[in-house]
Amino acid sequence: MNKKGPRLALCALGAGALLVGGAFALSQGDSLISLSYLTDTFIPSAQSQMQQQSDKTLQEVYDQGKASLTGDSPWTESATLSPKAMGQGDVVTLPTGSGCYLERGSAVLSDGGVLIDVTDGSTLSAGGALIAGHRYLAAENSQAKVTITSGKAYLGVEGSYDWKESGQAHLPFVDVAQGQWYQQAVQFVYNNGLFSGMTEEEFGPSVTMSRAMVVTVFYRLAGSPEAELNQSQNQNLTDVPAGSWFAPFVNWGYAQGVTAGMGEHTFGPNVNVTREQLLVMLRSFAQGYLGKELSGSVSLDGYADGSKVSSWAADSVSWAIANGLISPGSGGSIRPGDSASRAEVALILMNFQHLVK
Repeated sequence: MNKKGPRLALCALGAGALLVGGAFALSQGDSLISLSYLTDTFIPSAQSQMQQQSDKTLQEVYDQGKASLTGDSPWTESATLSPKAMGQGDVVTLPTGSGCYLERGSAVLSDGGVLIDVTDGSTLSAGGALIAGHRYLAAENSQAKVTITSGKAYLGVEGSYDWKESGQAHLPFVDVAQGQWYQQAVQFVYNNGLFSGMTEEEFGPSVTMSRAMVVTVFYRLAGSPEAELNQSQNQNLTDVPAGSWFAPFVNWGYAQGVTAGMGEHTFGPNVNVTREQLLVMLRSFAQGYLGKELSGSVSLDGYADGSKVSSWAADSVSWAIANGLISPGSGGSIRPGDSASRAEVALILMNFQHLVK
């Protein structure tokens, strides 16, 4: 324990007492110093010096005490729950009494401690996921570590906290988190320039894709061959306006045999692509455009909805299952007529790239 401060304070008070005591003694005996000098000059000067020394000593004691409380402390203080942008792998540690609020993104209570969900009155233990829009409070005798699992998240902290940034590269999306079945697939299509986000911070994994969007992705998968794009225009598709954003890509896909139309001179660019349509396009792309030798097939009879696969899509769906491009869901369902989501398309394309390499 540092006792320097208290000693300094006692010394200052002792010095003041000696000064005042000496002045009093001089005023009582034979002295060449006048009483008026003592009362008007000497004593006020001594008192002023004593006060200055006392103030200096007390300030030193205060500074030493403050340093002992904060100098080695890891905690940062926050007065409000104003959300801060954080990245995947960042860890925020909350001591007892500190609170947090997850505005957007995903996070888990990763290690020890207990969080009280102030919003609904429940408790959250290690491994539990925080709910966006809920406020939490670190429980008594608890030190809670919150880890960001989405590529990006907005977490507000009130009270003391410690924030350790992961320093790792991560996706910029609040709606794609570590451990989700499509996380690696989104990473693949984003890093390879096949997909961008719906916004700067949202990928939109459950958003369905139109036929025009899918053909655009195939163009990027082909390496964005600009010469082919320029030579493939004017395919006389009546529902593909020349000035539309998708016209160059749809015309390219149609000319290269990557995709067929919906009928005579129509393509259906704004129609949601179904899972079986996507697999037909992918097989045509692999065989007709890339010139790949394709093999592998399974019987669709053993699947719950195998009979719902269109006759024109049966070979493509069978090939895709045999080569692991899609995995039947619960109950052995293929869902051939369901619209394909961005996350599903991303996963199929990642599996396809592994196959053709």
